[in-house]
Amino acid sequence: ELEKNMSRTRLKWGVTAFYDGLIFLAMAHNSSEFEWSSKISNVMSNVKKFEQIGKSNNEHKLLLLEAEIKSRMGEKDNALKKYQLAIVAAEKNGFTHEQAIANERAADFFLRNNDKIKASQYYGKANSLYLQWGAQGKADDLCKNIPF
Repeated sequence: ELEKNMSRTRLKWGVTAFYDGLIFLAMAHNSSEFEWSSKISNVMSNVKKFEQIGKSNNEHKLLLLEAEIKSRMGEKDNALKKYQLAIVAAEKNGFTHEQAIANERAADFFLRNNDKIKASQYYGKANSLYLQWGAQGKADDLCKNIPF
């Protein structure tokens, strides 16, 4: 069923692949096996293609997915660099909502690595960006579910 739904469109210029990638990587974080590897690999291939076609629309998406992969692989320094680059690229190109997502994912990274101070800073920035974007419900949900 998942594969059937996955075949839905390349017409969204990488957006579908990006969000699928975030979902697969989140599932990989919650799994002890690399059962999501082939799906993630396919997504990365698609996002890389879209990044070549439209860098300003997709660079931050690729960087965020790479950060999540580096985090999954335990490459903390490389993951942090990719998170920071994704945040900067999203801001530079006016993708406030995806800048918020990148900050939230970076906060989750810091939380997984027991740095509550940095996690709090990134969650705060994500919350601010969600509000700037007009996503009051998401901002409220984030505040309600931050684990500290």
